[in-house]
Amino acid sequence: MVKHFTPSDLAAFVFKELKRAKIREEKPAEAILNELFNTLYYTSLQTEEGQFIRVTVTLLDHKTIDLSEEGMERFDNWKFFPFEPAIEFSIKNLVKLSKAADPWSSSLSVYYDEHNKLFIYGMVDQTVHYQSFLNYEREEKPLYPGIIQTMINGIGILNVMLDYHPLATLNQHSLVKLYPNVFEYGPVSTFIQQKAEYSNAFLEKKFEHRLNANETEIFNDIIFEYVIQSISRILLKIKNYDHGGAILITEDFETDLSTKYRLTYDRIESAIMNILTSVTHSDLLVEEIKALNRQKGLMPVILHEECEDNELDIEDSYNELIGAIRFVSSLSCVDGLVLMSPHLEVKGFGTVITEKEQPPQVWVNRSSKPTQASIKIDPSHFGTRHQSMFAYCYKHADSLGFVVSQDGEIRAIKCVDGKVMMWENIKVYQFLRSNKMPRLTSRKFSR
Repeated sequence: MVKHFTPSDLAAFVFKELKRAKIREEKPAEAILNELFNTLYYTSLQTEEGQFIRVTVTLLDHKTIDLSEEGMERFDNWKFFPFEPAIEFSIKNLVKLSKAADPWSSSLSVYYDEHNKLFIYGMVDQTVHYQSFLNYEREEKPLYPGIIQTMINGIGILNVMLDYHPLATLNQHSLVKLYPNVFEYGPVSTFIQQKAEYSNAFLEKKFEHRLNANETEIFNDIIFEYVIQSISRILLKIKNYDHGGAILITEDFETDLSTKYRLTYDRIESAIMNILTSVTHSDLLVEEIKALNRQKGLMPVILHEECEDNELDIEDSYNELIGAIRFVSSLSCVDGLVLMSPHLEVKGFGTVITEKEQPPQVWVNRSSKPTQASIKIDPSHFGTRHQSMFAYCYKHADSLGFVVSQDGEIRAIKCVDGKVMMWENIKVYQFLRSNKMPRLTSRKFSR
């Protein structure tokens, strides 16, 4: 019999995780976590002005904030701003305050009093930097307050984080503890890495520089990292539209496909190449400056100007990638999938898969590499969007599909050795293992 998990199950699991965590703050009792998650869960079922609730709650003891902590002096660091007086922690108040606490701008600071009663004590600002890091739009990791952060990310969906470390997700009636890292390990990763690779001749022409085999490999490794990061960012943007969508990566743009809007868009690929070109040029300039310093020579004005121009080129190329990712993500809002090449060149959108034959079964993997523990499921268990992707990948093994459900669930689909494989709850955010959590197993980011 299938077990249906509740907010109380989430509380029990998070309580157990916090018991072994190395945190200086007082660890909340399970009853407090139970009240916290149950209230947030039922808040997620509400609407305000016809919109679903999205809000982040930080469990923060505002009386013990350490202003001497390294990084707290930064101008863009978070600060706590109190409500006067404190506000009762209730569904009604959370629904109202959620309109003023967009997760990309702030979070609600919640803690308990001497009677273990929860209150909303204030708000935490500058959360845009935390969200930007999670969504790969910021490289530097900012400080983040509190014991845990709980995000309402959809109807009945609670994500619990310790800093940048995911503790667990309650997805309606499922308790998610595993986040398969399909982009780094397993057949999905292998497919992307092989297909996104460029030849030595292409890279030499692009960078106007002779490259040995090792240098070519390094460039392709960097390109691979940007490709998987870009796919993750596109999927996260699609998820945030609350519309659902799909991406198909293939080299055959005609067979078993009907594309309503044919459009060739290569800005993601060109942005990645522009980043590599400008960063490589920067490295060469640095070496030139070091050589001048060794010779105790003055930097020529033209070299100084070239360095300044190069810094602008690097910034421009990163911004180009941000804009290109948003452009591609928005194409998913039209019914049908976004059709892309392995180098992430868009070939069209509003694409419908015409192949109908379903695989005998779909194998659901809990880790990024197929194992004996894979679960066999009938394809009819899933909706039309998933079934069409199953059918295409079953017939076209040299392809890769991603489906984002309307509830925000992101799945990867790939045919491996004649079997259609699917990975649920894949790692798409820029999660980091917290040093507050002792390393027991590789459970969180499943390989």
